[in-house]
Amino acid sequence: MIAKREEEIKQLDKKISDLREYDKICKQKKDQLKNTTNILDDILSEGLISDMNLRMLVKKILIHQNNDKSLDIRFEMNGEFNPSCSVFVEPEDETA
Repeated sequence: MIAKREEEIKQLDKKISDLREYDKICKQKKDQLKNTTNILDDILSEGLISDMNLRMLVKKILIHQNNDKSLDIRFEMNGEFNPSCSVFVEPEDETA
């Protein structure tokens, strides 16, 4: 009986420890999201994106030219953003 209760106490202590770690991770994620939100709020309040804001948001821009001369552009963001987005931009007529 005592051994069973001691095992239950161990399991509950582990759950408490796991929940504390989870809480710590949630707070870190929340802080990261606040930082990203503050950057976006600054950009929206100014009405335009400055070079400094762009550098804070975008880690890397990758551009690849396909065989048909179209471009694939990929942005690697610094903040917590949805990792995938596809946008098709109609090519402009270069003769116009």
